Amino acid sequence: MMARITMVMLFVLYMINYADKTIAGYSAVPIMKEFSLTQEEWGLVGSSFFWFFAIAGILGAALSDKIGTKKMLAIMAISWTVVQFGAYAIAGLPMLVVARVLLGIGEGPFWATVVSHLNKWFPEEKRGLVYSTVNFGAFVGAVASAPLLVYLIDTYGWRFSWGFMGALSLIWFLIWLWVGKERPAQSAEASKSAAAAPLPKVTWSEISGVFLSLTFVLCFLVYFAQIWGTTFASVWEPAYLVQVIQLTNQEMAYSIAGTGLVAGLMTILISWGGDRLYKKHRSYRKSYVRIGGISIILGGIFFYSVTWFQSTAFVLIALCLAKGFAFSVGTAASVIVSSMMPLRTGLLVGVLSSLVTLAGIISPLVTGSIVQNAPNLAAGFNNAMILNGLICLVFGILFLLFAKKKEERIEASSPLIQAS
Repeated sequence: MMARITMVMLFVLYMINYADKTIAGYSAVPIMKEFSLTQEEWGLVGSSFFWFFAIAGILGAALSDKIGTKKMLAIMAISWTVVQFGAYAIAGLPMLVVARVLLGIGEGPFWATVVSHLNKWFPEEKRGLVYSTVNFGAFVGAVASAPLLVYLIDTYGWRFSWGFMGALSLIWFLIWLWVGKERPAQSAEASKSAAAAPLPKVTWSEISGVFLSLTFVLCFLVYFAQIWGTTFASVWEPAYLVQVIQLTNQEMAYSIAGTGLVAGLMTILISWGGDRLYKKHRSYRKSYVRIGGISIILGGIFFYSVTWFQSTAFVLIALCLAKGFAFSVGTAASVIVSSMMPLRTGLLVGVLSSLVTLAGIISPLVTGSIVQNAPNLAAGFNNAMILNGLICLVFGILFLLFAKKKEERIEASSPLIQAS
């Protein structure tokens, strides 16, 4: 029962996390108008969220291994509250950038901490589905938050909507202090033993061998491709639907909500398929590599297909399928990496999720430059969609061909797998 409560709480926190990320995109048009920002300046705002995200992710993940994931999740939630309430102090581009930088620092350790926390509650053969179910909170966050946040922005202003998100994370924080647990009760004795005998220090040669392994690098590349796409979706998709496809703000909100819900359900189904294959073959290559590689390749094709027609229905369907296929690969990459050194899950996934934020830094800047320098907005966004598709295709093919190439079959009783 407590495991389910834990998963629900993290699901809700991911809803808040995703809405915090995307609220800037929903606010793009009024903010750009209020502060007279260009497309490139808005790209700078989108990029700033990730400037220190990587460093915060690595340090925060390491800290969560030391102080406990329950405490780390609480610290992150309360930091989001403070930053979002600070929207009322924003008076120009510099302060807007500072606000997004601080939110990025507060959210940096999120996914690594969540993965590490879930690993304490769920066995290995269920983690793909559990990760993707919690990750589905991001898509539900889009469904639940997009129409509401756009309504709040249109009615009360963008600052009020940012403060509203701060209030939600505060409520979550208070509930988490009451119901959150570090680990299952039956592992209390193991926890005491671990506290009495802490993990041996990891050597650089040991950890560098994992980080430099072909599988880790390929997991990084496909996850990089996903973050490139998710950053485009959160920073630029609202503006694209309003300025190019000519949807109203409310139409844009409901379109993002609907496509997000379907895409999220796709990610759960895809991850469930990976779990089923892993349970059958006890092989990461025949399960998560195969499922993840094929999915992100299909995602790249659908991103590219957005440029074929400018029909509203076709664009929405293509974007929905692109997100559904491409955004499931992060779960597969996290499952694979977390298996490479099970006792150092927080560190490994923290490094992975931090490194891929390079995509979050680069993607908004590149997209802003492409759109700004194109002959018109439609051409600019089409070029950006083509780039999204190519990144997914190239990295997906490499991942499918070479990740876990030398893997040996694992017996059901074995909790470990070779890092190579």
